[in-house]
Amino acid sequence: MTADTTISGPSRRSGTTAPDTERQIFDAALEVFSRKGKDGARMQEIADAAGINRALLHYYFRTKQQLYETCFGHCFERFMQTFGQWLSDTDSFADTLRAFIDGYIDFVREHRQVMRLMLNENLSGGTLLGEHLEAAFQTEGFPQRIMEDRIREAVARAEIRGVDPKQTLLTIVSACLFFFVTRPTVTYLNPLAAEDFDAFVEERRRHIFDILYYGLRSGDADQSSSPAGAGGEGGDR
Repeated sequence: MTADTTISGPSRRSGTTAPDTERQIFDAALEVFSRKGKDGARMQEIADAAGINRALLHYYFRTKQQLYETCFGHCFERFMQTFGQWLSDTDSFADTLRAFIDGYIDFVREHRQVMRLMLNENLSGGTLLGEHLEAAFQTEGFPQRIMEDRIREAVARAEIRGVDPKQTLLTIVSACLFFFVTRPTVTYLNPLAAEDFDAFVEERRRHIFDILYYGLRSGDADQSSSPAGAGGEGGDR
């Protein structure tokens, strides 16, 4: 899937599916904020993108900050819900690692605007992102927390080497995100990315798993006990 998938906003009044106008505002805000960041976005531009007048926009969201926080918060929540709920059901470290990689890559590929929104928030200092992350790590279903806990458990079982869970989590997240953020550079470095980016993504996700899983394995483990479906370079795909 190559196009952005719309993430419609919640209703501030009912907590359920947003009315059409509020959904239009949310989708327009996500599009504008993802391109220009919070500081560069203008409420008039968001109103125009939503096909409404500015007075109606301010009826729903009195300030740009309120709209940005609502938009960002809902996108963050959707990220958690997308694959956090079933990530905790995996049986082994290999299954958890594969599920995390697949879930993260699939979400970013299907929600490019959300990725750009998060990137712009980081570039602006990441204060709001930090608040959400701090709260999310207290939640059992947060994907990053699940992955970090599974790394810690795998180290304790000597299933993988004695690595730092937080450093390892950062490495996994970076590997899943970098090639999307730097796509123009990647297309120069890898011919497949230039010819067929979707095919490149599928190859990339397998490569990330192989490099990370076998790199983390304990010294006495060998690839003869490869988890089912782990196709390395030249393996089954």
